Formats: sequence, C-alpha cells, structure tokens
Amino acid sequence: MKKRIVFCLAVVILCVGLAIHASATSESMSSIRIHANVSSGGSCQITLDATLTLEQVQGKLRFPLPRSATGVTLNGSRIWTQKSGQLQYVDLSRLYGSTASAISFTLHYTLPDVIEKTDIGTLELQLPLLSGFAYPLSQVEFTITLPGAVSAKPAFKSGYHQSNIEKDLTVSSTDTTISGITNKELKDHETLQMFLPVPESLFPQPLITLFDSQADDIGMAVAAALALMYWLLFLRCLPPRRENHTTPPEGYSAGEISAVLTLNSADLSAMVLSWAQLGYLVILVSSRGRVRLQKSMEMGNERSLFEQQCFRLLFKKGDLVECSGYRYAQLVQKVAHMTPNIQMLVHRKSGNRRIFRGLSALIGLFAGISLGLAMSSGGLLQIPVAILFAIAGYAAAWYMQPWANSLFSHNRQALVIGCGIAALWLALCVLAGDLMVGLKLVGSQMLAGLMAFYGGRRTEAGRQALAQTVGLRRYLCHISKNALHQICRNNPEFYFTMAPYAIS
Repeated sequence: MKKRIVFCLAVVILCVGLAIHASATSESMSSIRIHANVSSGGSCQITLDATLTLEQVQGKLRFPLPRSATGVTLNGSRIWTQKSGQLQYVDLSRLYGSTASAISFTLHYTLPDVIEKTDIGTLELQLPLLSGFAYPLSQVEFTITLPGAVSAKPAFKSGYHQSNIEKDLTVSSTDTTISGITNKELKDHETLQMFLPVPESLFPQPLITLFDSQADDIGMAVAAALALMYWLLFLRCLPPRRENHTTPPEGYSAGEISAVLTLNSADLSAMVLSWAQLGYLVILVSSRGRVRLQKSMEMGNERSLFEQQCFRLLFKKGDLVECSGYRYAQLVQKVAHMTPNIQMLVHRKSGNRRIFRGLSALIGLFAGISLGLAMSSGGLLQIPVAILFAIAGYAAAWYMQPWANSLFSHNRQALVIGCGIAALWLALCVLAGDLMVGLKLVGSQMLAGLMAFYGGRRTEAGRQALAQTVGLRRYLCHISKNALHQICRNNPEFYFTMAPYAIS
C-alpha cells in the first residue's frame, strides 16, 4: 500500500514538474539584442534582433514599440503597425505556426527625436530600449553608438524596479559606444529606458520637435469641433422631409432646380428646355445635327428676374443663337457661376458653406502634419516635409468633400475624384504605419461633404421647396412605364411639362 502511495506521489510531482517546464518554455525570450545608432540630427536608427521560444501560442503575439517609431520593417519588409496609446504594435503572427517552435526576427525602425532639453537647459539622450513586451525576457543586450565621445555616465529606469534596475545591469562604455547586458530575467511587460547627458557640440543641428505624439490628434479634434460649431450655428439643415409630390415646385424653372436643392448655381440648358416648352423660343435642328435657338417672343414679368436676366444674355447679340458655338459654351459657364434669387429659401442668418468647408479641411492640414512627421526622420527635414504634407492634406480634404454632389447628379466626376484622393491618402498612411489618421481624415471629409450639400439654414419656404423637389425626383424615378403612358395618353402636355424637370 505504501509503495502505491509513493508511486502516485512521484507521478504527481513529475506531472507538476513537466507543467512548470512547459509554462516557462512558452514564455521564454532566449535573447534580444538592440543596436542603436544616434545621429547628430537627434534621430536614432534601431535594429532589434530577437529569438523567442514558443511551445503554444494563443491569440496574437505582438511586439511593442514607441508610438513615435517610423519606418518600421520586419525582417527587411515594411509592415503595418497598430497604434494604441503611447505604443504601436508589430504583429508577429505570421512568423509561427501551431506547433512548438523557436522564432527569430529582426525589427528596424527610427525614433525621430531622442534628444531632449532638461529643465536647466542642458541636453539629454532619452532612449527607450524596451516598451513592455507581454512575456518575461531572459536576457537583453544593447549597444548604443553616439556621434562623438561622451564622458557622462548613463542612467537607467524600468517600469518595475525604477532606478534600482541598474544593479541588474552590467554596463561598459568607450568614447562613442555604450554597451550593456542584463544579469537577471526581466518580468513580463517590463520597460527599460536610458538617460544620458550629452554636450551640445555633438548635436550641431537644431533639435526640432514640431508636435508631440498627440498634438496632431488634438489639432484634428479642435478643427472638427470648430466646423461642427459653425454648422450648428449658421448652416444646420436637416435632411429633406419625405413628401410625395407629382408637380414641379411652384415658381422655379427646371434650370433652378439645382439651386433649390443645394442653394448653388443654375443650369442654362435646363432653362432653355423650359423656355421652349413655354413658347419663348424654338429649338431648331439642321440636317447636319447642328442645334440653334430661335427667339419667339420677349420674356415679361411673368417669369423671375433671374430668368429674365439669363434670357436677355442668351439673345443679347441676335434672335438666333448657335448652341455649338464658343459663345454659348461661355454663357453656360457664366450662368453656372451665377446664384439665382433664393433669398426666400434661406434664413437671413445663414452662413457661408465655404467657411464650413475650410474649417473642415483644417482636419486634413493636421492629418498632413501627422503623416509628414511619420514619414520624416527628424532634424531639419521635419519642417519642409511637414509643410508639404500639411498643404497636400488641406487640398485633399477640400477636394474630397464634393463627393456628395453625385447624390442627385448624373455626373459622377466629383465622386470619382473624391474616392481617388481618399484611396491615395489611405495608401500613404498605410506606408507610414498610421492608418487611423487616414481613416479619420476620409471619414470626416465624407461627413462634411454631406453636411454642406444642402446649403445653409432654410426658411420654412425653403424647406418646403426642398421637400417638393426631392419628392418630385422620387416620383419620377419610381413611376412605372405603364402608369406614365396612361398619364401621357390622358394629358399629352404632361410629357412636355415634366421633361425639362426630369432631365434636370
């Protein structure tokens, strides 16, 4: 009986020993070597070689880096990183499988600015070596190369041990190199940072830090808040009411439908169709397909002042106008830049949509600065790169906003341009390892384009005209062929009355 008890205890002890060994193996980083090369411009090129022993991996294995790290490569290839808080993470999932294995990898990245000014005005090298890996580290070895000789002694600080970590390190230095190695295993999520006073003579280039790691996010948030506040105070316009309407809005020609809808410009060609239906002119087509407009009568006060003005401009040089000529094309462009008489539609305190668009585009300016800093390597190069990307970001935001014009227009040019710019911007952000900035920019500008589409604050008459216009469009888009044929048989004038509005 005693022999059986002893045998069972031995089996239990052996199983526990095996379990402990497996657990330690699954969380063992056999070695990690860091080589850091600090340039005279204040940036630091870091190469990190690691070997990790894994028995079984559950979930994603990620390696943390400082959030400011740029140009991150894994085994020589650019890789997308995920930013969260003050860190960014490299996904190592593709390096291992489901079986036990030991993986080795090399990370290369740049820290744009590792030289800081202290409170007393001196310079100090602040270099993060470890950023909190999720598993214990059995050994960490590092070598730091400086642009010149340094006589000061480096200090170290960790997350668990603070300054007491120095007793677990063996550090040596030469004129330009500092080397070190850990004497004990480091706990999981441990951080390690080195501080070293450095003379100004080693860093003759100006140390430039335009923004800290969160200033770009703050700038975009402030720009978004200003744009939203301006919209709420001066431009707020709710989506049009759902109102079924089978006739054109009263008092507006087909050429003014776009102005009723978006408080924007008019369409001369649509007005010509309306004038032909009303008998003010005749549309002539020659045997060669050339289109001419022949004036039939003068336009009186029965039409709006805006229509009268456009009619006089059209026939200013005679009663016959060649539609394929250069003069007619110029006139179409001129009318497109004229604003119809829409005072009755807009509240007297309504703002200017261009101001709102400009405030919204400031989000792109700060996003451009963020992208420029991510793609530059610090030093003097930060200024021109950040300015260049800031201008490009503002322009990209401005030209992304008109995508909403395609909602009620057969012309998809604005949508194609907006989507093309958005795709290009997202691709640049992926290359810079900061996709979230691109998503914020594209999402905000798409929303801004929709918010500015309907113009500004409308009066009750303006909201009614908008509801009638949208209701008429819905009616014309959904009416069946049979119903339309039946209406035209009973009322032949229906076709000629509605055709200009349907086309517009």
